[in-house]
Amino acid sequence: MTRLVPGRDDLADAAFLTALFVVALLGFHGTYSDWGFLLVGCAGLLLGVVSGHVASALRRPMIAVAVMTVAVFFLLGGAVAMRGSGAVPTPATMSDLAGLGVHGWKQLLTTLPPVDGAGPLLVLPYILGLLCGAGGFTLARRVSLSAAPAAAPLAVLVVVILLGTGEATGLLGVLFAAIGTGWTAIRAARRRTGVRGVRLTRAVTAVALAGVAAGIALLVSPVLPGTGSADRLVLRNYVEPPFEIGAYASPLVGYRKHTKDANQLWDQTLFTVAGLPEGGRVRIATLDGYDGRVWGATNDPSGAAGPLQRNNFQRIGVRIPVAGTGAEADVTVRIEAAYATADELSAWLPTAGQAREIAFDGERKAGHTESLRYNLATASGIVADRLKEGDTYRLRTVLPAAGVPDDAQPFGRPSVRTGDLAFVRSKVAKWTGGATTIAERLKEAARYLRDNGAYTDGGPGETEYLPGHGAARLTAFFNAKRPAGNDEQYAAAYALVANEIGMPARVVLGAVPGSGGVVRGENVQAWVEIHLADGTWAAIPNTEYMPDRSKKPDHQPPQEIENTDAAVVPPPNTVKMPSSLVDASRTDVNGITTPPIAPPFFPLWLRELLADIGVVVLPVCALVALVVGAKMTRRHRRRTRGSTPTRFATGWRELVDQARDLGATVPRGLTRRQEAARLRERFDLRGLAAAADAQVFGPGAPDQAAVDAYWAAVREARARMRASVPRWRRWLAAVDVRTFLPVRARGTVKPSNARAASARRRPRTA
Repeated sequence: MTRLVPGRDDLADAAFLTALFVVALLGFHGTYSDWGFLLVGCAGLLLGVVSGHVASALRRPMIAVAVMTVAVFFLLGGAVAMRGSGAVPTPATMSDLAGLGVHGWKQLLTTLPPVDGAGPLLVLPYILGLLCGAGGFTLARRVSLSAAPAAAPLAVLVVVILLGTGEATGLLGVLFAAIGTGWTAIRAARRRTGVRGVRLTRAVTAVALAGVAAGIALLVSPVLPGTGSADRLVLRNYVEPPFEIGAYASPLVGYRKHTKDANQLWDQTLFTVAGLPEGGRVRIATLDGYDGRVWGATNDPSGAAGPLQRNNFQRIGVRIPVAGTGAEADVTVRIEAAYATADELSAWLPTAGQAREIAFDGERKAGHTESLRYNLATASGIVADRLKEGDTYRLRTVLPAAGVPDDAQPFGRPSVRTGDLAFVRSKVAKWTGGATTIAERLKEAARYLRDNGAYTDGGPGETEYLPGHGAARLTAFFNAKRPAGNDEQYAAAYALVANEIGMPARVVLGAVPGSGGVVRGENVQAWVEIHLADGTWAAIPNTEYMPDRSKKPDHQPPQEIENTDAAVVPPPNTVKMPSSLVDASRTDVNGITTPPIAPPFFPLWLRELLADIGVVVLPVCALVALVVGAKMTRRHRRRTRGSTPTRFATGWRELVDQARDLGATVPRGLTRRQEAARLRERFDLRGLAAAADAQVFGPGAPDQAAVDAYWAAVREARARMRASVPRWRRWLAAVDVRTFLPVRARGTVKPSNARAASARRRPRTA
């Protein structure tokens, strides 16, 4: 047991390793919401150092360190890194640890920082601490190279930079370099002087000198060529979250359910809102893409002008960055049964303004938090596990100022392409009159629709006015002498007109809460938002471009169609139209939806783990099998090919090759007896060397029985040689390829009856 007591050098190395690890892990300060990650990481480091020390003190092989580290990860991971899991590991805890160990880095990269400092992603600093502690301390005890142990915390520093944010941490780099250089100097002095301890003054001097040098480098580096404008490399800037927005229907296609004539959601309470100023708007979904069939949400971060313009749905941390300014509000939303049972609505999270924080309450808090995806560019949220009746959540939000400036200018080019929509292009000139500027043309187009249009929900006597906003429905809407429709058609049409004019526009489905913050179907409406030059999105209320609800269309649709040559309406498609931008592939040409394939029995995390491991393990296994098979083939050829004296010679060659694979040094150009003498300290093969010489250089040719007996002795000798070395050395010997390297050619002597004539020479062996 005395070997387990750490010595002075052990404690010194552990202290330096801890200091370097803490400095490296501090790079996560902007990634997590609080400092809990540092405590968890240090706990993992301590456990890793203990594992490395125990294995080294008991002289266990490196594989023992790996096994102990994995065991500690699963046995103590729940208590250290997963709060609320309990001290005793359960199958569920181990399953969560395995899943986070494989996919945690992906979740961290696809979560908007800062992430929850008390959440499951604390497993990542725990893993880094374990690996750094076990690896770094093992290198310190087993490798003589002075700088070798610093490789472990250096690897942690690299990982923290890659997984962290783009915030520069030059001071941490200077501190890391100073401590690492001092540790290396102390280890080098310890090895050079042969002293087991180094005076404290020497250690302090080394660290101080390294710190001064690093400080000078920090001051000089900004003026060096190529260092002024380089961006920091972080992986989250190159990772697009794998979220399939096409799995969720565009809620605009179900707008008619909210109308009075439909008698479905008109008088049903969808949700209630508290804390929103009177007249404030609630956003259900932002629809920023149109493909000729439906306005739907997109998930494309390419071409973003900055981090806050990344148009993609991603995980969020405890805080959400907000670009705009405005009045702040604390809003509470409660979901009711009517909203939860509407398939096209239940996945969309009603929000207000630009949320700074989103926090769920209740028993489904953990599940909703994990499945929430939020789009910074559109201020929209989706809950993948769908909202349920009674779900409550709190929003800390910034409410933008209302109104559109008279001289509104666009923010770049529209992302919605209207070039193929001839029915839009043919009407813009007429609807905008003689207006010249973009702002004036937007107002003129809105005025034309409001003054000349009619409102209809397709109620009794108006059933010919169909729902939808695909190309066929909007072609009829644009070409009619009196456009007719409700929020769905007017918002879809006006957004297309705005994009055709040159103003980026999108459709928003939302609501203006009624008395007491209650939102019923009658409160739901669609409006248009335009992207202004200052980067903000301004809402254009539907009252700007929609006629009064009292303006009803003709009972019979007009027979005369304006500009009939502007567009040819294709016949209706028998295939069911998709409800989102990218879900058309789910329906075949016959309109039959393919049922989903039942998942296999294995859980998803296990299948993904096996797939990730297989990508690495299968090529390695194939290479190992190739080397082992080549050695077996060579051994078989040596035993069965050639004359009987040659098979004695190749039997001895097999023993020498085995000794080299097991780490013995056997110089080239020696006789068999000399080789046996070299190997005597590790393997006693003198009898087999003498037997091979006797048969190769003796009179006559040995018979097959003598060959079989000699090779049986060779097999026994090989077994004894393998048993005399550690297990890890046997595994390494199995894949060692050095014995396949070409050997310098030498002359051969054929066996003859003159035994003494060539007593010191051997024939060439295979």
